[in-house]
Amino acid sequence: MNRKTLCGLLLLAGTLLSAGNVKPDPDSSPYGVCAHLNRMPAKERIAELQRMKQTGIRFFRTDLDWAQVEPTPGKWNFAEWDSVVSEARKLGLRPVAILGGNLPAHGKPPFEKMDAWKRYVETVVRRYRNDIHYYEVINEADCDRPWGTRPNPEHYTALLKETAQIIRSIQPDATILFTGVSDFQNPLPFVERALRAGAGSSFDVMNFHPYQWKNLPESQLRRRIQDLRDLMERYHCRKPIWITEIGNSTAPFPSDFVRAVVPAALKELGIDPARTTFGILADPVYFYCTDGYHMSSSDYLPAGSRKQVLTFRDLEKADVRQIPVLLLPGTEAFPMEVFPAVLNYVKRGGTVVVPGGLPFYFNLERLPDGSFRKGQINKDALPRLHLAWETFWTNPSVPSSTDSFEPGEKFPNLKIRKREALRFLTGENLKPGDTLIPIVYGVKGSYKAPVAAIYRLNSDLKGNLILITNTEGFESTTEADQATLLVRQYLLAESAGVQKIFWYRLRAGEWNSGREAHFGIFHRDFSEKPAAKACRTLVGLRPAGSSPVVLETRNGVWHASWNTPDRKRVHALWLPFGKKNVPLSIRGTLREVRNLSGEKQNLSGKEFPLTDRVLYLIGGPDLQIGLP
Repeated sequence: MNRKTLCGLLLLAGTLLSAGNVKPDPDSSPYGVCAHLNRMPAKERIAELQRMKQTGIRFFRTDLDWAQVEPTPGKWNFAEWDSVVSEARKLGLRPVAILGGNLPAHGKPPFEKMDAWKRYVETVVRRYRNDIHYYEVINEADCDRPWGTRPNPEHYTALLKETAQIIRSIQPDATILFTGVSDFQNPLPFVERALRAGAGSSFDVMNFHPYQWKNLPESQLRRRIQDLRDLMERYHCRKPIWITEIGNSTAPFPSDFVRAVVPAALKELGIDPARTTFGILADPVYFYCTDGYHMSSSDYLPAGSRKQVLTFRDLEKADVRQIPVLLLPGTEAFPMEVFPAVLNYVKRGGTVVVPGGLPFYFNLERLPDGSFRKGQINKDALPRLHLAWETFWTNPSVPSSTDSFEPGEKFPNLKIRKREALRFLTGENLKPGDTLIPIVYGVKGSYKAPVAAIYRLNSDLKGNLILITNTEGFESTTEADQATLLVRQYLLAESAGVQKIFWYRLRAGEWNSGREAHFGIFHRDFSEKPAAKACRTLVGLRPAGSSPVVLETRNGVWHASWNTPDRKRVHALWLPFGKKNVPLSIRGTLREVRNLSGEKQNLSGKEFPLTDRVLYLIGGPDLQIGLP
């Protein structure tokens, strides 16, 4: 019996456990994390591995950098990776090695350097065949940087086939992962072309990176998993799915830009924030909210304390005299079936603020099961609001980025620091009576165009739009929100049949204030973020060998449940946003209630206070929870 068969049987045994006298196979654990262990000093490497162990994480994914182990042809240096596998072995942790990683000059692009690539793969696998059992073949080969040139699924498939042949000839029981396709664009066309080219026979696990930045995970995560599985099924590729990257950054929001621009724009329009009621969206049907898990409107408009929470149905009949300004979130996706509510609001004279990104860039298509699929919107929507924009991929004369920012003519005293911009607003769709008022220009050489502007409309539309094109600050969240998002994304993914989820990343680099530097459930100094405690709680309540997560939703409440190997029944309940007391029907033995961080809660009675932070109800195997 080979290792894969044995692991599969042990996983099944763990699922079917009815008593705690059988120890589950640790390889059945769904918990993984990303960590660049080979790129750090030995002391930090050991500390990171110890934190993984303490948190209950079994797997770690890291780059087996080709440029590090073979910096020049034929000259090998495995010192860092020998240390990684040695320390992991001591702690009982499993590495998932990403073949390729940083590519050496003599290996770019790898499909054109096949002899060198095959030598690298063979050397690595022979050296570590007793310590590494999981190999991912190139990270995000659908992107230019990891692939070394313009991505091509057919070229990747050819390389994957050669790689799989080498690995299987040396280590037949190794598990081979597909390239973790990225989140920067729709990965499905790349996957489909690879499957069409015959990739399916050369990997054991399909993996992808469905980051949920700016989205409530309940909106899209399970749908994205299902879309990938449906595609695989069309090509008879019935392989497990892993998420090898997902996570949320806790970068501090750089509020200086939007905090300067929005009040200045409102003043130009004669709107006093301190005396104005602002409409903010919180629609549970569309999982769409102004003040969600990214920036809150209070961050950029502290004087705007008078707020009215609206659903889209409320917006349809909102009186613009009572609620003259609508604040949208800094996201580029929008449920276009309710676009008329926004359009009519502007038509009636309302002012809409979009504090980051291009509005109505993607459609959130509501599907029959209540989930949403994000898709590209054609350009029909923006002209209806008289909006227009350009960038280097729509107009060759537009620079790919700007050198500096300049205040608009009506805003000479606006203080702004330099930022890069790549999308610019235009007046192409204005009608007679409309005016485009630049607030901030992006400048490079002779090119000068607004990156923040007021569209003052006085034609068939009588309102205003305040737009800021950059999305800086809208792709991160607070540390507290990162914790609840981690747990919910794990539970949502596992309920959709994902075998393993790798959080990006264990420890934040914190080299600057940007998004990339603040992923991680630990700070750079190894102090815990709330997400570390939340992860440890989840691992403790859902250890390896637990039964599959069963998910149900009713009346806005999300309910996940499972059995543990030691005969506990665990129920996890939450709301996507907001809070309310929810009557629950409880049958069987309820032993304790714990919060997201694992702290016991003194709750009893029939109503339970539910929020967006998961609440755990733990009891005997007979514990049943009924939703109203």
